[in-house]
Amino acid sequence: MVSTAPNEPSGLPDDDSDDALKAALHRVFDGAIPNYGDYNLVCATECGGTVTDSLPHGPLARGLVIGYRRRPAEIVVAPFDRASLAPAGRPLTADLTNLAYVAEGAHGTFDISTSTGRIVTFTLRDTCSLESGDAHSASLYQEDDAADFAAFLRDLAAL
Repeated sequence: MVSTAPNEPSGLPDDDSDDALKAALHRVFDGAIPNYGDYNLVCATECGGTVTDSLPHGPLARGLVIGYRRRPAEIVVAPFDRASLAPAGRPLTADLTNLAYVAEGAHGTFDISTSTGRIVTFTLRDTCSLESGDAHSASLYQEDDAADFAAFLRDLAAL
């Protein structure tokens, strides 16, 4: 996961911005699951179904920090407020014991459903744009991570 503030005069990633943004997203994930070090992380945007089972009617969809690992196969979806970068709800955890299905509705848009009926729908992009609390925007460039996670989800969908 690489990030940069797009308004940098040089056009190159700002290391301080990169570290601060990644640290904020790690804090969201760390608060959701205690053994966070075992997961690959990606950033996504919630759409459609939500981890709180309510449809978003607000002005800004929540962001999602998604942790995943292949062994044992597990996904943890931790929602966060895209403006404040603060945790924004109860995480969803899915593994082979409670995963009902994974589906790709359109390229880069996935549904994850558990056997308890919780569904989250999200869009996974190579770049995840976020607005920080001080009205600046920043982007996480995660092309390789997004491609790996999409392949992982497609493998789960094929089970």
